[in-house]
Amino acid sequence: MGAQELARLSRELRARAELTEPEDWAAGPAAGAAGPTGAREALALLQQAVASCRLCALGSQRLNAAFGVGSPEARVMLIGEGPGYEEDRQGVPFVGPAGQLLDKILASIGLSRDTVYITNIVKCHPMEDPSDPGKRGNDRPPSPEESAACRPYLDEQIRLVRPEALVTLGAPAAKVLLATQEGITRLRGRWREYQPAGGEPIPLLPTYHPAYLLRDPSKKSDTWTDMKELKKFLER
Repeated sequence: MGAQELARLSRELRARAELTEPEDWAAGPAAGAAGPTGAREALALLQQAVASCRLCALGSQRLNAAFGVGSPEARVMLIGEGPGYEEDRQGVPFVGPAGQLLDKILASIGLSRDTVYITNIVKCHPMEDPSDPGKRGNDRPPSPEESAACRPYLDEQIRLVRPEALVTLGAPAAKVLLATQEGITRLRGRWREYQPAGGEPIPLLPTYHPAYLLRDPSKKSDTWTDMKELKKFLER
């Protein structure tokens, strides 16, 4: 899918949202988004578009796009940086060791991947060596150009799910959504605001990526503090 096709799809999704929106959906943080049924259908169309996307080189290098997983009615959307080795094989975000840790983190505050929505800044696996997609540990952060190319898909996911809160996992996701160069150590643990185009600000909480916690377990206590902040937000 090229840029023109993506723009056409975006217009189509917005038209569908207008046709499926009950009146009581218009008061939320992303007024004009689809209701649950419309969001599910629109997300499925968007996922099809991602599967054929060639807006950057990652689309022709990966095995499978990892679009998103979870509830289209989620109150919380978690956003990482990009798929890794296992995600590239299964086409689902956060299914490797970091994903297993994320499941435990969510469970600690009464959430699960069925009640939240999980995605990444980019939907395809950024690799150090694209010629060897079968190699473990062949991961890298997405480049600014790759993040920018994939950004329209993320924007549509946020608009369709209309979460009450965003949680960014790791520095790359926080930097993209907050348009900052601050490191995750300074960003984490404090609520920020993400400003979607044409919508109301959405509270955003940066925290560490689960993969980083696997490398440095000493940061798990900070992540627990962040999750308690999220739990407090959801119980307000």
